[in-house]
Amino acid sequence: MIKRRNRIRSHVLDGRNSALLALLLALGPPVAHGQEREASESMPSATLPAITVKATDESETPRSVFKIPLQPREIPQSASVIDELRIEQQGLVDLDDVMKQATGVIVQPYTNLTTSYSVRGFQVDSFEIDGVPAGFGSQASSPQDMAIYERVEILRGANGLLHGSGNPAATVNLVRKMPTAERRIGINLIGGSWDRYRGEFDVGGPINDAGTLRGRLVAAYEDRDFFTDIADRKTGLLYGVFQADLSDSTKLTFGAQYQDIKSTTDMAGVPMAADGADLGLSRSTYLNTDWSAFDWTTHRAFGALEHEMAGGWRTKFSVEYENTESTLKYAGVYGTGINAATGTGAILSPGAYRFKTEYRSADLNLNGPFSLFGREHQALVGVSYGRRDHQMKTGAFDTNIMQPVNVYTWDPHSIPEPGIASYKLSTDNTTTEKGLYVMGRFSLADPLTLVLGSRLSWWEQTTLSATYKPDSQLVPYAGLIWDFNSHWSAYVSYAGVFQPQTQLTYDGGILDPMKGNSYEAGIKGVFANNRFHVSAAVFRIDQKNRAQEDQDHPGVGQATYYVNGGEVRSQGFELEANGNLTPNWNLYAGYTYTDTEYVRDRDNQGKAFSSITPRHVLKVWTNYTLPWQERRWSVGAGLQTQSEYTRASGLVTLRQGGYSTMNMRVGYRVNPKWNVALNVNNLFDKRYYQSFFGTAWSNRYGEPRNVMLSLRGSF
Repeated sequence: MIKRRNRIRSHVLDGRNSALLALLLALGPPVAHGQEREASESMPSATLPAITVKATDESETPRSVFKIPLQPREIPQSASVIDELRIEQQGLVDLDDVMKQATGVIVQPYTNLTTSYSVRGFQVDSFEIDGVPAGFGSQASSPQDMAIYERVEILRGANGLLHGSGNPAATVNLVRKMPTAERRIGINLIGGSWDRYRGEFDVGGPINDAGTLRGRLVAAYEDRDFFTDIADRKTGLLYGVFQADLSDSTKLTFGAQYQDIKSTTDMAGVPMAADGADLGLSRSTYLNTDWSAFDWTTHRAFGALEHEMAGGWRTKFSVEYENTESTLKYAGVYGTGINAATGTGAILSPGAYRFKTEYRSADLNLNGPFSLFGREHQALVGVSYGRRDHQMKTGAFDTNIMQPVNVYTWDPHSIPEPGIASYKLSTDNTTTEKGLYVMGRFSLADPLTLVLGSRLSWWEQTTLSATYKPDSQLVPYAGLIWDFNSHWSAYVSYAGVFQPQTQLTYDGGILDPMKGNSYEAGIKGVFANNRFHVSAAVFRIDQKNRAQEDQDHPGVGQATYYVNGGEVRSQGFELEANGNLTPNWNLYAGYTYTDTEYVRDRDNQGKAFSSITPRHVLKVWTNYTLPWQERRWSVGAGLQTQSEYTRASGLVTLRQGGYSTMNMRVGYRVNPKWNVALNVNNLFDKRYYQSFFGTAWSNRYGEPRNVMLSLRGSF
């Protein structure tokens, strides 16, 4: 039985168990941080598929990226959850905020006109919503507002079995808020640095007396500036979802989302001197015209039909549709040879584009238990489909505004906005992927579980000039889990994934796909009545068949021929602690060591494959509700520290040394319905570069010290 469950731009106003547990706790000091919920709600399970939070009916067990309900100890890979409680406590309002807090994730803004995330040295390109592939993370993807999501699940390593093609980095699954069994209203008001104002309204509950029809509506609006002068963004969002119990065993879910973003964009970032030296520009520097704009309009629709059958078997059919249209028009300062003494050597570089992306995906799966040799096992079988249509049109300005620029004296208001004479279609790609997958979880003995699976995938891409269709790809998966006592499990796993390539060979074909192989071994533990989870893992990822220029057949003119031959490797280890040590103290800590290398490469042999990935990354967030005044007060702290990273730019290497930032929070429960909190990020105002692009432009400072005041109501 399924249980119920027009553009306005403005600046407003400015023993052994305890020993290992102690080791993992040593990742961060026991600094207190607040949570204002009742004790029963302040301890969300760190379980990947289901976390008990105030916005979710506790009787429901949602699916995870593995499509079946699993505890962390049942997953033979590293996995993390950023849950709703942590999202609220740290004031994480978009996916970039969330990923900055996630174990082992490196966030690089303004990469391919969106934000890129890297895990274990590889760029994340596998995204899902409610376990179904989603269309964001690619060129010109819009920011993802967190108002409609309950949590974010991150499965590190390859996931070709259930997701399909991609890099062996991670799969990021966003889990939507769903209707609640009881009527609930949530209000969240935020004000912060750089004239940031935000409001959220969330209402849900039964629609009919029987409770067989339920709904939820979320609305959010944000008007904010940034620490760079001129830049701002206005976001409006509306989301609705409904669930209907068609029978005691069948549930229908359907909903839609609308999101509109208008922004004055900072395309240029800051450049470096010709020799790679820091120019010492202020973090508020804005090296664009004041009319530079990047706007997105997104429509999403989704649905799912779930049915429970006899014998514990369950089937689910899910569909997703997304349409995003965006426009980008800018002029930014670009300079490959800037004189650090005079500021000369740059030009104003304009651009105008229109993007349209449609994404359709579907997944049908069946899972349930079966008996074999006197033991009970579990099977999952399914089919999936995804199609992405992406267009880019390039605009030609009706006035030539390219001109020399001095980065020290630049005036963003000095260039009148030109018109666009015409747009020309420059990209029109259709990418389709189909897959058939099967997985079995076999109970070999009471403490021993074998996980075996395989996927057969078909991938095809059509562009303006060609069609690419490699052979079908078979992707294996294997894992072994040993529950050696009631608290601890050990595991080993192998996961594969493939990444199609479109470079041409001399004989007129296309390269074979890159193959990613992820090997992992680790240990997982659970304590505090299944509320606190710890893990340690070692990993190695090999990606082979990377494109190399064909030395036997040199290119002629613009034609370049390639062969499969490159190989890269990433290896390291991770430690993570996640959950509630007591009803009033929760801790999230993650440490990652990553070493990357070109194993076989004609030009880069032996060098770091991902120089932007620091070897050491530590992220800690801890919360404590103070034991006085009826536990109304709460305090907390977060620490992020990492070692140096570099990026080559021609003959120059840009380098950011290791650094640490500290975050703090104080919360107060006014009464059972209202809570107020003050967050301070980058408490000591550390100046650092979050990302490098090159000497010419688009190097990004990390946020200076900033504050956020929030008022949250729950009824």
